[in-house]
Amino acid sequence: MDLTQEDKDEFLHKHLRHRLTLLRTLTKRTGDNYNFVGQGDIYRCVKDSNLIAVRMFLNFFGLKGIFQNETFELAEQPSKHQDDILIDKFIGHLIKPDEISKNSQRILAGVYIRADKELAHITNKFNREFNEESALISAASLIEELLKKHLYDYLGMQLPELDV
Repeated sequence: MDLTQEDKDEFLHKHLRHRLTLLRTLTKRTGDNYNFVGQGDIYRCVKDSNLIAVRMFLNFFGLKGIFQNETFELAEQPSKHQDDILIDKFIGHLIKPDEISKNSQRILAGVYIRADKELAHITNKFNREFNEESALISAASLIEELLKKHLYDYLGMQLPELDV
């Protein structure tokens, strides 16, 4: 599916900004010392929005998390559906796993798998490491760095501000 320039502009200025807000909420609220005490429902929703956004952006890059040989890493994942919009519609190519450090891959893949399996399904597996605030904030920061480097800088644009 080809995108018109109008489609691209709407995606970059509206849709991605909204999804960046989902990604950034945990980092922003934690950085502002937001008090989640007695608000477990909100805290869980904020954490889950982070998980969903990390997974969504990795898919946008053409990547997915895998666990093989006792290691979390990223693998290529082309579009699954005809109406999926991936980064190649904007920059002409997908991001390759080897463009991301092994340590960053581990964090991103772990959070991806948690979102893909543990958040999306009732399961008997639970990976506590990638449910911790620090891992989720690290993954969100890495996603923002990748978006800035591979999309916004490439297009000569600024990464959008948090949509509050």
